[in-house]
Amino acid sequence: MQKLSAMRYIKNNKRRVSVLIVSLTLCFVLTYISFFFLSTTTETFRSVLLDNAEKLQYIEPSARVFDLDYEMSVEDEYLRKYDIKLNELIDRLREKEEIKDAFKAEIVYGTVQSFVGRYTFELPLVTKEEMPILLKHMKAALTEGRLPEKNNEIVLSESAMKNEDYRLGDSLKENHSITIVGIIECEYYFGCGIYEGDTYDNQRICILSDGSIEDLTLFLNNMGYKVDRSREKIIDKTSGEEDLQNDVIDAIEGGTDIVYVFILAVLFIVLLIVYTTYLRDRQNEWCLYSSIGYSKKAIYFSIIRELLFTFAVSLFAGGIIIFFMEAALDYCMIRPMGIKCRYFYPDVLMEIICSYVFLLGMLQLPVRYELYKIRTIDAMDDDLN
Repeated sequence: MQKLSAMRYIKNNKRRVSVLIVSLTLCFVLTYISFFFLSTTTETFRSVLLDNAEKLQYIEPSARVFDLDYEMSVEDEYLRKYDIKLNELIDRLREKEEIKDAFKAEIVYGTVQSFVGRYTFELPLVTKEEMPILLKHMKAALTEGRLPEKNNEIVLSESAMKNEDYRLGDSLKENHSITIVGIIECEYYFGCGIYEGDTYDNQRICILSDGSIEDLTLFLNNMGYKVDRSREKIIDKTSGEEDLQNDVIDAIEGGTDIVYVFILAVLFIVLLIVYTTYLRDRQNEWCLYSSIGYSKKAIYFSIIRELLFTFAVSLFAGGIIIFFMEAALDYCMIRPMGIKCRYFYPDVLMEIICSYVFLLGMLQLPVRYELYKIRTIDAMDDDLN
């Protein structure tokens, strides 16, 4: 006897099969796009905490790093000695192959906000002579306005300007004494300005590295300085990874999981109802197959082939829809807001495929139940008689 053809049924019942494919595709698209939206927070703050720290590191050394004891009675002498030691450290840093340059910087802060939360990033204020070096290192070019010419003037990257809806001439929301005089094209959330005072309120050493410094503490310890991350203010990739995990990923992971599970649960229930109704409508068809000699096993494998086809088509169609939706959302919403996103998440895709496999397994229950109710035409006639 010829094997039951799943494709023959699919071709002859395009409307029914299309409803099932659309349901599965919507399940896929809604789940992935929901994660895509939630992940913009992680991607945006990842850029703030890690991408910036790959090019620039900061440290505010304490007196213990230089073996200095602070005494109120000789504060001026202490500050003089501290400044000498600080300059010696900068000179030694400049000798290192991994470091392009290093100099003192007054630090002010800008902010970046995403759909969930807000994070700060460093804006170094340096001298007029150091600014071109800093801009070149960050591969930043002026696109609008002018470069800072006096104290408390800064330039900001286009992404940072869009994110906080700044205009040229605006003051920083975090520090109203700082004025934005120029916009730079830069792939980072970055900005810098002029500071030429004799004293610093928030002084750091700004280190321009080649991207190979992961742990500034270890790097300075190898240079002979007693640096302790718990005592010194240090900004590097190690601190960035810790902050990203503690402040961002751990904070939103629970909410992301709840949303993900809720969406899957609702869609699974809806899909189960739709598919159960779909199976009941085919009861007479299977009774006919059984009457002309097809076994329940043959009918079952025909149903499985139909399911595999619909699941495969829904994944393929969903993938195409997701790509174009992500591109449209990125162009129309995400970029204008000055936030970051990533299109492809293999781990999320694998989770969805595993959910599909689980769903395919759960759908065996109504399939088995409907197969159990199959009766041949002769048996149905006997019941009527």
